[in-house]
Amino acid sequence: MSAPRSTLLFVHASADLYGSDITLLQLVSGLDPKRFSALVVVPYDGPLVSRLRQAGAEVLVRPDLPVIRRKYMSVGGFFHLALSLRSIWWLVNLIRERKVALVHNNTLGVLPAGLAARLVGCTRVWHVHEIIIQPRIVASLLATLSSATSNVVIANSRATADHYRRTRLATSAPIEVILNGVDESRLCGYVEDPLRAVIGAGPGHTVFTLVGRINRWKGHSVFLDAAERFAAESENVRFLIVGDSFAGQESLTEAVDRRIESSDTLRGRAVRLSHVAEVGRVYEASDVVVVPSIEPEPFGLVAAEAMAAGLPVIASRIGALPEVVDDDRTGLLVDPGDATSLLAAMRKLDASPFRREEMGREARKRFERCFRVDRYIEEFTRVYDDLLSNKSAL
Repeated sequence: MSAPRSTLLFVHASADLYGSDITLLQLVSGLDPKRFSALVVVPYDGPLVSRLRQAGAEVLVRPDLPVIRRKYMSVGGFFHLALSLRSIWWLVNLIRERKVALVHNNTLGVLPAGLAARLVGCTRVWHVHEIIIQPRIVASLLATLSSATSNVVIANSRATADHYRRTRLATSAPIEVILNGVDESRLCGYVEDPLRAVIGAGPGHTVFTLVGRINRWKGHSVFLDAAERFAAESENVRFLIVGDSFAGQESLTEAVDRRIESSDTLRGRAVRLSHVAEVGRVYEASDVVVVPSIEPEPFGLVAAEAMAAGLPVIASRIGALPEVVDDDRTGLLVDPGDATSLLAAMRKLDASPFRREEMGREARKRFERCFRVDRYIEEFTRVYDDLLSNKSAL
């Protein structure tokens, strides 16, 4: 007889299709269904839910699941979260009733899930995707509590692991680094359409693209500053922004749209599109992908995706981005928050199609070596196996 499947409970802070959502989907989709059964809890319905269900996971939407977001990182914010901590008891009962073998806490935002698993004595993995700089006391609290309630902490880059290790206090859960993987199926299988035409780009134009959630630290304003200056000096360039803000932060998206529409230079040369699920369409329309983060990027999934698509990347020299982008080989690193540095890199790549193509080829090779999704799934499966076999031996 074959051994019964182990139920893995994944608790996640959102239901969209951005960085940590995508990596969770890739992991759940890649698990061996003969060995593992995936149960996922998210705080609201969204595009991730249907994709997880298509992958064979059971998904429960729990609206009162307390999620720690940046807007709650204050005394008042934590009071708000405390009002919904009754969901800890719900999670405790869920773990018991479903005979969950292991709880995978995905992001620091789901702290209550770790507390629930600790109360039950269930094996716990904490997958850390964040580098939280401010407020320092909140960063230390989250790192310390997540470490104290984990059997092992998995960081998505060396930069994330180093920051987490420096931030946590008086706890010593082991930390491993598992670099994110990129599922190439996300980049293929779309119905080809003239997206370059939508943004007014012809064969002779160079399209610089920024993909990602619109927030205060992804560098959209720096990108637009450099774009406005470049558009003023060259008719050859076009700029594409793809993404939206979190619910409740729509003012950030509106600010980007106003900036484009109010600029005589950018209007008609820069376009923002809402989130595009078939992201391969975006990379197909792009010549260079830009990741201009102004705070440390925990990984930089967009950079790895662009490399999988054979595109050069311009990225800030901060956080984990130097781990992903090999400077002057697969792309260019620039000073974070510096539009002049970004503009200089844009000029270099616009001036030389040959250099872009060469960097794109090297980027693809680096992706093959470092960021394939099968490697990512294998490493997580090894962690699960080690933890569950050690528990069985007790």
